[in-house]
Amino acid sequence: MTSRSAQREATRRRVLSAAERLFADRGFESTTVREIAAGAGVSVGTVMAVGDKAAILVELFDRRISALHEQRADRGKPGRTAPSPGRVVDEILALFEPFVALFTGDPELARQYAATLVAGRHKAGVFGELAVVLRREIGDVLARAGFAPEAAARGATAIHLAYLGTLFAGAGAGGSDLSGPVEDLVSVVEFITESRGEGRGAQR
Repeated sequence: MTSRSAQREATRRRVLSAAERLFADRGFESTTVREIAAGAGVSVGTVMAVGDKAAILVELFDRRISALHEQRADRGKPGRTAPSPGRVVDEILALFEPFVALFTGDPELARQYAATLVAGRHKAGVFGELAVVLRREIGDVLARAGFAPEAAARGATAIHLAYLGTLFAGAGAGGSDLSGPVEDLVSVVEFITESRGEGRGAQR
């Protein structure tokens, strides 16, 4: 990374950090771009070069989600103790736990994030490379359970879409209680896995 590129990245991190603090302290709606600029020690134009408030919020959430993926990837590296395989449904639901916790941890920002994505003005990693990673992880669990490759991939896609529905339904309903949408997610995962005898039928 060149010195100029390093400076740009450092400035971007300051803007994101300032926005994150202000969103947490004042709320998304009450925070202004001018306040973000003051908190980061940069001009308003510099903040807008990073993105408007909605774009900054999407990037903050995507970075958090990416960090959660990286933490799980680190646990799977050589030398780390791998979790013991369990019931397929439980293994898959365990993949989602940290992400559900992220959304329930700050419901107001989660609603703003969901609203921004629904509006379609900003792209999010949750629909891109992060989705690919999570679908692969789900597919790996299904494959270990005996699902044929194509069935594992299709099942992973369906489960991932149900997971996104859980997050968006919970954010849209308001509050931090995701019990209803999570129960629906559990039902989807159980249907996909247990209707095939947790994968045993994939080999017939």
